[in-house]
Amino acid sequence: MKKTRAEGLILLKGYLMNHKRVTCRIAAVLTVMFTLQSCLVTKDYKRPEVSIPDNFRDFKQNDTISMAMMPWEELFEDPILREYIDESLNNNYDMRLALQDILRAQAQYKQGKAGYLPNLSLEASVASSEFSGNGVQGLQFGGLNQGGGSSRIEQYNLIGTFNWEIDIWGGITSNKKATAAAYLATEAGQRIVRTSLIANIGTLYYELIALDEQLYIAQQTVKARRISYDITQKLKEAGREREVAVQQSGSQLKIAELLVLQISLDIKTKENAFSILLGKSPQSIKRGDFRERPPNLNTSLGLPSAILRNRPDVIQAEFNLINAFELTNVAKSDFYPKLPLGGSAGFNSLEASNWISSASFFNDLMAGLTQPLLNNRRIKTAYEVAKINQKSALLEFEKTLLISYQEVANTYLTYNSITDQYNVTEEQVAYLENASNYSLKLYQNGFTNYLDVLIADTNLLDSRIALINTRFAKISATIALYRALGGGWNKVISPQELN
Repeated sequence: MKKTRAEGLILLKGYLMNHKRVTCRIAAVLTVMFTLQSCLVTKDYKRPEVSIPDNFRDFKQNDTISMAMMPWEELFEDPILREYIDESLNNNYDMRLALQDILRAQAQYKQGKAGYLPNLSLEASVASSEFSGNGVQGLQFGGLNQGGGSSRIEQYNLIGTFNWEIDIWGGITSNKKATAAAYLATEAGQRIVRTSLIANIGTLYYELIALDEQLYIAQQTVKARRISYDITQKLKEAGREREVAVQQSGSQLKIAELLVLQISLDIKTKENAFSILLGKSPQSIKRGDFRERPPNLNTSLGLPSAILRNRPDVIQAEFNLINAFELTNVAKSDFYPKLPLGGSAGFNSLEASNWISSASFFNDLMAGLTQPLLNNRRIKTAYEVAKINQKSALLEFEKTLLISYQEVANTYLTYNSITDQYNVTEEQVAYLENASNYSLKLYQNGFTNYLDVLIADTNLLDSRIALINTRFAKISATIALYRALGGGWNKVISPQELN
């Protein structure tokens, strides 16, 4: 009994000394790894130098606050329109698809953050094997004792394993930043959809109101021309007018009736398009009036540099650049040695009765160094492609920024021009109203023919329709400017969110 106890103590002492040596070796490897942490091969992202003018072409802005910072609820004061915008932001299919992109990127970002963690697994198994008595295994496990025949053994295993790679060169950190940038790029992508949707809903809403006014004017013109046609017929019967005047009057009536039909069709098709933006099947759209609650015409641009923080497409392009930059870091780190840690521990026994016991316990620990040597040029090719992708992303970022600047400048020029056009058209309508009244009085007193009355009436109708179109164009330009500046959302995201 004493001998058995002494042997056990000797075995235990040897076991502990052996593990002490292994532990010391692993500690030495870890020391080397953490020393190498100071030799990171990855770089930190810095925004590239981009050329941004101090002001927009042809006009200077003293106000540093851009209308893009205005919530869309302040731009649109019409309560009906606000309800439609809220509804579209919740139900529009493009918005819902953009949300799925965000959720997909978010899942990938969570995986990127988990790169620092070890891989752990647990396996439990029971195996039963029967060997030929004439084979090596059969003879080893009982075939000799039985003089031939077969042998059967059973094994019971419960094994836990882990693998862990230390982020020596910063590749895991860069991969985390790359997935974060991809995630934030999809968020910016959703903001692009959001901004465009708000602008489209607002523009289409006011276009429907403009068509309502055009339809009203066309219907009133039909009534007036029908009365004019009847009067002309009576004058012709009384011998005071010729047949040509009757035909011209009838022709003008039909032109007005055709205009009513065309505008009515336009209203239906615009309502159908509006319904689709709401995520609904085509239906009639309730709406207000131009003059009740027009959009806020505050058109402060702010400085051109504000585009960098307000335009979601510019923000998305920069996050795509960050993603490409960090993936280049990842590809570069693949040239350097990998220092994995690993091990396993568990219970192994040939009998179920002593499966979970100290005698059945085993463990393995491993720390290694893996340096890629020849791999069919895969690592070098991946690094070269990553650098090309980074260059492409940089060019795309610069291009997006340049186009954004141009779009803001063009939209603002358009707004100013339309404002001037509206004032001129308003004056033109006043002149044509006077001309129509004068020509009618002259005709009634026999000083002119009916053709002059028709020409004046036609010009007046066209100018009234043009005035409505110009008023809508001014509102549309305001909304377009809001979208071009990046309005429609209020939270600014930046590369610092990656940290």
